[in-house]
Amino acid sequence: MDENDVVDIVDPSTNEVVSHCFGPTPEGGCPMAASDGSVRCHGFRIGGAGAGPEYQNLWVPPGSQHCPRAWNLDSLGY
Repeated sequence: MDENDVVDIVDPSTNEVVSHCFGPTPEGGCPMAASDGSVRCHGFRIGGAGAGPEYQNLWVPPGSQHCPRAWNLDSLGY
């Protein structure tokens, strides 16, 4: 993986990067999911060079169990 694959996980209240990930597994799952299935970035915003412009500053709803990099943003209205 290179730096273009890195996704920043950003605190929405401070705009500080609090963590990083590399997006979904080949199966579309979150490699950093919690035991309840929630993705590491739930309740935060994501961004990063490898995420593509449509994913910059994208809000990930609390409790989300699906990697936002695997979302079909067109079908979600983004």
